[in-house]
Amino acid sequence: MMLHTGELVAAKQRQLKGHSEFWTIWLENKEKLLSCCHRWLRNDSDKVEDVLAQTCEKAFRAYNQANYTIENEFAWLCRIAHNLCMDEHRARAKHQDIVNHVSELPDHFFFADNQSTSLESDHWNTSLYAKLVNEISILPRDLRLVMQYKFLYEMEYPEIASRLQLSLENVRKRVQLARRQLTNLKEEYKRYC
Repeated sequence: MMLHTGELVAAKQRQLKGHSEFWTIWLENKEKLLSCCHRWLRNDSDKVEDVLAQTCEKAFRAYNQANYTIENEFAWLCRIAHNLCMDEHRARAKHQDIVNHVSELPDHFFFADNQSTSLESDHWNTSLYAKLVNEISILPRDLRLVMQYKFLYEMEYPEIASRLQLSLENVRKRVQLARRQLTNLKEEYKRYC
């Protein structure tokens, strides 16, 4: 659907009006929300600031998407803030349970879930990515575009086909042809792993 200039201006004005209405509501209720958050989070100032920022962001998105009138703005904002505070309590309790569990078993050794990569591995991955980008840039234009969309921008085949106005089979074939031309880089990767 194509909007004419007048319709675009009207749509933009409605959007700006919604923004200013939200900020008016937010500023009117912010201090009361701050007080409630301090009470719910037991005066943990760092957490209160985080929750208040999340409340503002979540409320702003919801307000701009709402197709209904909010009768009691403070109650609505308060409910959002309360839910976020309770999420914070649950996260803190879960963390404390883990700490308690580990503390109860001092003879056991626990591994962390996340692992850091070695400096060499990180450098090699960055180097490989740079080589891949360079190799893709050398490909003929029709293959280069398909590879950029597929692997650099992580688009799906139907979206690529739509953008390039090609058939799905043609996109798949171009990816296949480009992969053949990038075999040298693939072989280098296999040697490293």
